[in-house]
Amino acid sequence: MQHPPPVRQTAASGPPTAGRVPWILLIDDDPAVCESLRRVLATEGWRVTTARTGADALERLHENEPDLMITDLCMKPVNGWDLLFHERLQRPHLPIFVITALSRQAANGAAQFAAEFFQKPVDLDDLLATTRRYLEGSHSDGPTRQTRTLPHPSRTD
Repeated sequence: MQHPPPVRQTAASGPPTAGRVPWILLIDDDPAVCESLRRVLATEGWRVTTARTGADALERLHENEPDLMITDLCMKPVNGWDLLFHERLQRPHLPIFVITALSRQAANGAAQFAAEFFQKPVDLDDLLATTRRYLEGSHSDGPTRQTRTLPHPSRTD
């Protein structure tokens, strides 16, 4: 697995500046999906670090902050739902894309709090175009952003 350099700007500082390679953290427990998406994203010149588990992703996130995070939902023991909600609370400005075999309806909670939602099999052209927009800072304020709040854990509605 690749690791980002120890000193870098964070997503909090806005879109990557000229000369700085954007860093994407990609999380999927399926090695074939993970490697295929990593290769496609890397062809654009982006630095892509992969994690095969949610726990591995949390370790990477503790070390440094990516410019973009892409995560599967159904993983064990720490799943993409946990990552999404954890990072939404910790880093509300971090764009998080969800990729999943679940339908948007079945993954409604995730789709509601993710910056973007992609159903597997992922349309690679759409993924690349959307990633490019986010990394260049030219995305519109879509279905979720830092303005959306998480429901209180004790609420059941």
